[in-house]
Amino acid sequence: MQFEFARFCWEAALKTFEELSRILASSGVTLLAVERTVTSCPPQAAHATSCGPQDGRVDIVVAYDSPDPLQEVDDAWFGLASRFGLFGESGEFLLMVNLHDDEPYDSDLYWARVRLQAQWTVAGSNRETINGPALEGLATMSPTGDVIIVGTKNQEDLSVLAVPRPHRASAIRKFAQFMLRNGELTTDEADNVKRWLARD
Repeated sequence: MQFEFARFCWEAALKTFEELSRILASSGVTLLAVERTVTSCPPQAAHATSCGPQDGRVDIVVAYDSPDPLQEVDDAWFGLASRFGLFGESGEFLLMVNLHDDEPYDSDLYWARVRLQAQWTVAGSNRETINGPALEGLATMSPTGDVIIVGTKNQEDLSVLAVPRPHRASAIRKFAQFMLRNGELTTDEADNVKRWLARD
């Protein structure tokens, strides 16, 4: 998945937040909060698709012509989420969302803290791609920043992939360090990202 990046003006986002809550609820996902401060991996740096096997990347491939590819994507995502500890103590996890009013032309990316309802889907509604419940793609992260799990469209199939310990993955580290060098984070966020990158 490809994203463009920009900063978000929170004061102008209240209507978008309400709309996002409604959209997520229609997919069986409860919006708990939008994380206003980066505490581990910045959403802009979560380039899991740029990681390789040397980074610990694990893929589950779903064929377009499967009987129910969207259900297979949901099953693959939940399987990886359970295997690698995506869910917090109360079942919450982070979902990347775009809060810009003019999407898909502009992007203001944040992590939203969410929880699954009894009936849910994270695959979206188009069997030829992965929209995600927020429509701009599927990218999720554990609340602790210990794993990133995304869905992506390939030429011949769909893929759900996990990158455990993403702070060690080269592509993700490089982009986070780029953001630090360019001063794209607040002082508190920069300190949080530095601590995240320094984990064992």
